[in-house]
Amino acid sequence: MAPRVLVAQQTNPVDRKVTNPMTDTPNVNPITQDQPVRPRRTGNQGETSEATDLLRVDAATQAVSGPKEARVFVYEGNVDARIGTYRLQADKVTVYEATNKVIAEGNVVFDQGDVQRITGSRAEWNYKSKTGFFVDSTGYTNQTQDGTRVYFTADRAEKISLDTIVATNVQVTSCDEDVPKWSFHARRVKIKTGDRVRMYSPDLRVKRVPIFYLPYASVSLKPRDRASGFLTPTFSSSGSKGLRLSTAYYQTLGRSADVTMRTDIYTKRGYGFGADLRTRANTRSFFNLGFYFVKDRVFGHTADADHPDQGGSSFYAEGVHYFPNGFIAAADVNVTSNLAFRQVFSDNIQQAISPEERSQVFVNKDYNAYSFNFLARSQVTNLPNARIRIRQLPSVTIEKRASPLNFIKRLPIYFSYEAGAEGVSRKETVDDLIAFRRDVGGDPIVSPSIVQRLDFHPRVQIPLFFFGVSVTATAGARATFYSNSIDPTNRAILSQNITRSYGEFELDVRPPALAKDFRHGGAFRFRHVIEPYLIYRKISGVNDFDRVIRFDYVDAIADTNEIEFGVANRFFTRRSTENVSNTTKAGMARDHDSLASQPYEALTITVRGKYFFDRFFGGALIPGQRNQFFPIDTFSGFSYGGVPRRFSPLNVEARYRPRGDIFLDFRTDLDTRGGGLRALSASFGINRSLVQIFQSFYYTRAIELVPSLVQFADARGKEPGTLRGSQWSPSFFLGNRERGLFGGASFFFDFQVHPGNHRSLVSSTVTIGYSWDCCAITAQNYTFNVGIRQENRTVFSFRLNGIGTFGSEQIGQRFR
Repeated sequence: MAPRVLVAQQTNPVDRKVTNPMTDTPNVNPITQDQPVRPRRTGNQGETSEATDLLRVDAATQAVSGPKEARVFVYEGNVDARIGTYRLQADKVTVYEATNKVIAEGNVVFDQGDVQRITGSRAEWNYKSKTGFFVDSTGYTNQTQDGTRVYFTADRAEKISLDTIVATNVQVTSCDEDVPKWSFHARRVKIKTGDRVRMYSPDLRVKRVPIFYLPYASVSLKPRDRASGFLTPTFSSSGSKGLRLSTAYYQTLGRSADVTMRTDIYTKRGYGFGADLRTRANTRSFFNLGFYFVKDRVFGHTADADHPDQGGSSFYAEGVHYFPNGFIAAADVNVTSNLAFRQVFSDNIQQAISPEERSQVFVNKDYNAYSFNFLARSQVTNLPNARIRIRQLPSVTIEKRASPLNFIKRLPIYFSYEAGAEGVSRKETVDDLIAFRRDVGGDPIVSPSIVQRLDFHPRVQIPLFFFGVSVTATAGARATFYSNSIDPTNRAILSQNITRSYGEFELDVRPPALAKDFRHGGAFRFRHVIEPYLIYRKISGVNDFDRVIRFDYVDAIADTNEIEFGVANRFFTRRSTENVSNTTKAGMARDHDSLASQPYEALTITVRGKYFFDRFFGGALIPGQRNQFFPIDTFSGFSYGGVPRRFSPLNVEARYRPRGDIFLDFRTDLDTRGGGLRALSASFGINRSLVQIFQSFYYTRAIELVPSLVQFADARGKEPGTLRGSQWSPSFFLGNRERGLFGGASFFFDFQVHPGNHRSLVSSTVTIGYSWDCCAITAQNYTFNVGIRQENRTVFSFRLNGIGTFGSEQIGQRFR
């Protein structure tokens, strides 16, 4: 079929250089290893509609020669040839009708919809088979997963099929520059649209300088890619571990599962191996597990007293599954072979210093007002001279939520209960038995593998409201059976069972709230609301408190006769709702009752305390030692049960939220027996687009006792259970992670002097980086000064848009 020539003339749209069709930059945080996926541009990218056989050509001039069945058309001047979604532009185009061949010369630009563009100085193309080659070519592909275009420059690019190009002497990059900031150079590259860019024997270059060589590399062009293959290598450097080099392999396991396996080499220590398995059953259910193993002292110093073997292993599993019949199962399992391994090889300071390790599996089923629960739980707490392991295996409980008793019509009486059948155990392992006996006053507890605990706890509530006063009366009873008990004189476990039973009563009184609006010049400024409350609570019948083995909060309940009192001060302002335009916000200044303006609680200050009629809690409180049980473990995490007292410390809590991106929290305990400030904590944060600042601080005092209580002082002459401590954790981040210079730092200080360690700085992380439109470079320095770990580590991360990040990451490590 002869090509048809159109009369319309067009200006020359051909540019020798491929322009960047993207006007924005990827939303990628160069600090992290994972690249967030930016929403892709709308349109059917990666798809081509069915091409027609009609070749349309626009040109300034046309010449025809040859016989009727083998005509040759020569077009010159702003030539624009189209067939279906394909478009070829050049200074000169020759069409050979007999062979369906097109030869284009001078400023050649070939477009395949929005999927691909190739330019060159000369091209030969068959418009029937859609194959051909381009000389001195440049081009771009469809977008990668993170929305990046991949550009290439080649001596020759041959289009061998509808979606595949084979190029020779190729430069591949995502930088739209004459001299790209980074690029891969390879003798041969295979590009499949909507699939992958495969590079054979490439070397990575920064500007024109070669950095390293790879035998093979590939870049995904799929909207969603889960193809198996090797991941980019990662590296870091540490003074105590040497250079860390990591390689990983990613393997898909069907549509809803994959596994990543990694090997690590620590040039001064040894080698590690880890794996992560991820599965997803549906949109809400998932299950992940992984492990990490380190063989220590293979390289560098051999294991000796000064260089101990600190290798080990860790395992984790996490998941949630929603069953069609309403059951929910959740797992959160963390197991580490030893504490030294966690402290030395964990990359997170909170993981390294945490004394606890928990593992639990939970199954729940709710039916109307009932909740059925199954729990298997293990918790290990590491103390300086002891390791305490507590298990609940198994634990079966049923709960009935408060619901009205229908057979009583005149009073709103609500009934609820908790019941459980559990197997629990406690085991204490110590390093120095003599020191443990001196500090604790007995031997370590080693209970049977399963101690039976049967518990039943019914409650009745009556809520009343009259004259603006809300009153809720609650009465209940509890009976708990234990198959074993403890001898309080030496902490030996006895085979004698025990049944603990008690009754409880609580009266909660909430008077009417007092409110006042404050205005200035007739305009509303804020509203102050005062909400007082009073709770009377009595628990009676816990006669064998010292014979109950402590497994969890259920066992740490003592008799009490007390009044809890408090007052909350709330300050409300007005702020616009989220979906309000700027015009509406301006009008709100005139119309204070606009529905677009809603009350906003900017500041809350709560003061509360307790008065105890029974200072010794039925004999549970032993003066002169630390006591921690209900009800003296409420309000605050800091102990005040070392001495008998009528009034608890006053607890003050303030929370300030002037706007959504600024917060300030402050909490403190004030002693009511002349001790002054007992403890305080403060946290502050600003989260703006270019500035993020966060800090937390806490301080505790070892309390001096008043003369009337000096008889209960410990060996230091202080209140038992109170310790001096102070920790500060500031952090900040400045800049835009997507463009330009950015950086930040986070620190963790412990100002308490510890034996053998006089440095306040426990850990620090300092980050500085620069992000361009196609790449970013980041440098991070980590310091650790905790326990047996004294380390300084430096990490360099180089992100290539569309490729990935060369840096450091954790595989199979999820300590808690």
